Amino acid sequence: MTLHTVTRFLFLPIIILMMPGPWVLAAEQHPHLAGHSEHLEALDKLIISAPLGQSVANTALPVSVLTGDNLRQKIAATLGETLANEPGITNQSFGPGVGQPVIRGQSGSRVSVMQNGLGSLDVSALSPDHANSTDAFFAQRIEILRGPSSLLYGSSAIGGVVNVIDNRIPVLSYESLLEGAAEQRYNTVNEGKTTAFKVDGNHDFLAFHVDGVLTESLAMQIPDYAVDLTKTGGNYNSQNRLANSQNRKKLGTVGFSVNGDLGYIGFSVNHQTNHYGIPPETADETVRIDATQTRYDMKAELIEPVTGVENVLLRLAYNDYQHVELENNQPGTTYNHEGFEGRIEITQPAWWLFEHGVLGVQTRNSEFSALGVEAIVPKSAIDSIGFFSVQDFHSPVGIYEFGLRVEHQSIDPDNQSATHHTPVSGSLSGLWDIIEPLSLSLSFSHSQRAPDIQELFLMGSHPATQSYDIGNRALTEETSRNIELGLHFATDEFKADLNLYHNWVLDYVARIHSNQYYDLVSETISHQCGSGSCHAVYNVEQHDAQFQGYELQLMMPLFEVGVNHVDAEFFSDYVRGQFYDHGDIPRLPPLRYGFQLTWHHPDLMANIRLTRAERQERPGNHETQTDGYWLLNSGANMTLAEDAQSRLVFYANAKNLLNQTIRQSVSYLRNIAPQQGRGFEFGMRAEF
Repeated sequence: MTLHTVTRFLFLPIIILMMPGPWVLAAEQHPHLAGHSEHLEALDKLIISAPLGQSVANTALPVSVLTGDNLRQKIAATLGETLANEPGITNQSFGPGVGQPVIRGQSGSRVSVMQNGLGSLDVSALSPDHANSTDAFFAQRIEILRGPSSLLYGSSAIGGVVNVIDNRIPVLSYESLLEGAAEQRYNTVNEGKTTAFKVDGNHDFLAFHVDGVLTESLAMQIPDYAVDLTKTGGNYNSQNRLANSQNRKKLGTVGFSVNGDLGYIGFSVNHQTNHYGIPPETADETVRIDATQTRYDMKAELIEPVTGVENVLLRLAYNDYQHVELENNQPGTTYNHEGFEGRIEITQPAWWLFEHGVLGVQTRNSEFSALGVEAIVPKSAIDSIGFFSVQDFHSPVGIYEFGLRVEHQSIDPDNQSATHHTPVSGSLSGLWDIIEPLSLSLSFSHSQRAPDIQELFLMGSHPATQSYDIGNRALTEETSRNIELGLHFATDEFKADLNLYHNWVLDYVARIHSNQYYDLVSETISHQCGSGSCHAVYNVEQHDAQFQGYELQLMMPLFEVGVNHVDAEFFSDYVRGQFYDHGDIPRLPPLRYGFQLTWHHPDLMANIRLTRAERQERPGNHETQTDGYWLLNSGANMTLAEDAQSRLVFYANAKNLLNQTIRQSVSYLRNIAPQQGRGFEFGMRAEF
């Protein structure tokens, strides 16, 4: 019996148990709905992605939470760009159509990007040119857990977690029968237009949700030339516009839930298409990606089903994803990925020494294939199952948390033997109130990550990344041992957060430039490119490594006049990574620091933010350095009209006001595709 079959039988009786029954129809008597507004207010203070749903103040995890107008102001075309100003996070762009979040220098599969607590189930981790299908435009909140988070979310989350939480499966919680929003945006940097709407409603025990987004843009404006010919070769270039950076994206979602006195059950379906270019554009070759996905989600919760259980939460997702890499508008390689993920969490009340805890099981099953003349990864069945538990203990002097996870992963490629890995992870953390405004947190974690399919079996030339990649099926589990110290100081007038971390990694898996080139004409590998048409050769290798770094935020009020007040924020982050025997780890962000001033008024919020990024002088072997830069951004939103039932908001953002040429050290295309030039975005949002 395969793991696919085992997991389907595992979840089947639970799904049947949670299907709508007589208990669902008792919504009028639901004791948890009466005080739902108070519950939502309390929920805003909780970290849904944290193991036990703690508040920000009661967890040792370094976490950032974006909600409300602050989130709406930061929403951008990609998830990486949306989060680029958060502590410890950098945007790994591959042109404006792709932006992956890099957390503390970790990217790809080491950062788990989730939609409502379940994985994206796409192929974004396979290659840096693949866009993430998780869309944040209508997110209610985004939670970022920095550092190892593999206990709850699988061995891949060794770098951190980004959880995009929206209302696609609604719960009966609306004060009115119908509410929604419509939004229109325009961006001067690429003549980009975004149109979006959403509607939420309820009737008796039924709640529903509908949304849709359409985004399209032309080639992005840049300050000067796209290609830095001092650092890379080629006979192509573009000036003032980044050639082949147009994109068009459409998505829509429908969801509903049935609510009762014991909980709820809900379903949703999301469909999206994403057509975007991969810079550069040459006379010989233009690469674009045409992606399509349909995703189905199910979520159910039972409240106090039996004695000794606070609640049981079930989440299921199935995603049918496909994208075609178009080379000169002709289909090249087609990627297909059918993925299923399920997780059950059982929350228990206080027992023995523990305040409360959670037990759970998570499974992922997928079928992956890459078809075409340049298919560089074999068709494979990928299965994993993990069991986890997290418990916390409260004492008069502090809060302690313990966790353990055991997981098994198998990858079975066509015409090759299967690989099997069993990563084991554990953590221990403590949080202490030293004096009234000052608290200290200390955490230790041992995390293991199983290698991914592309790290094991990748072999061949990839036009989108202009690379020839060679995987390594002999890879073993990557083992991380992390220690982190946090200092948190908060009063009514001043707030400071400092996180220091050191991470030792045994058998760190890295994509290393070999200083060799694959000649596309002769189809040979050598140390020199004879034909002038070559791809750099990258080997997947394992080396022991270490990372150390920090994140710092200081926030304070500057002055207050009547209903107006101005706050200041100072920030800085840095990560240093090196192999013990192989030099610097490639594609890490540089030292970054700066400040932000924010003006608050009951109907207006405006800010100006200046960021300095230093030169990256440690790019890794055979990689190129990147220059430092100053990034000046500004933003504002104004409430034009508001009453008890509706609100009309105008907002504006200005980016790269100094019009500097910015090349991100974390980007594979840093010498080919700089970040945007000076641009202005305007928008209007009506809420009812």
